[in-house]
Amino acid sequence: MTRRATVIGLVLAGMVALTVGLILGEWLFSRRAAPSLDIAGIYLPDAQPLEAFNLVHHSGRPFTRADFQGKWTFLYFGYTYCPDVCPLTLAELNRLQKRLAEQGADRDTAYVLVSVDPQRDTPERLREYVTYFNPKFQGVTGPTEELRRLTQPLHVFYQRGPDAKGSNYTIDHSSTIVLIDPSGRPRAIFTPPQNPERMATDFLKIRAAVP
Repeated sequence: MTRRATVIGLVLAGMVALTVGLILGEWLFSRRAAPSLDIAGIYLPDAQPLEAFNLVHHSGRPFTRADFQGKWTFLYFGYTYCPDVCPLTLAELNRLQKRLAEQGADRDTAYVLVSVDPQRDTPERLREYVTYFNPKFQGVTGPTEELRRLTQPLHVFYQRGPDAKGSNYTIDHSSTIVLIDPSGRPRAIFTPPQNPERMATDFLKIRAAVP
């Protein structure tokens, strides 16, 4: 092979390598450059679908990951004996549901209280509690290990308070509302204080942004 041919070959190889590098760089950049949304919370554009879990619905049937399919679900983690923040948040979710219904954007939404107090929150008690705020609301709970399958990936914290004695105790817990999309992926975390009107606006933004 002549020196000229060798030089030409090296030049061509360099050009191919550069082209491949540019293509890969553009692909990686497009994969990482997730869109940002101005919402009153944390937008999660690239979250993975939740892992399998097995809880109990307030009707007594199983509540699993399949219940997220085909609808937008607002999840709140609390308990029925909560003296303050839980009833306040459910009242705000009630306002959110009514706001979305007024805008025709509530046909494929769900609102779920996940009780982190399975010892006291039976399905019957959950049903009475959540439907008092709104007939559309659902309550679920389950064994501690199954609750953790849902709380851990969503960074939800809870533990019994220092006054835990017998059946008279409180539970310290996060007060975030998590939005799950119709494919079972977390899409947003709304941190307190939650404003129902702003949440409705943010939900419509997220809904429009998700394919």
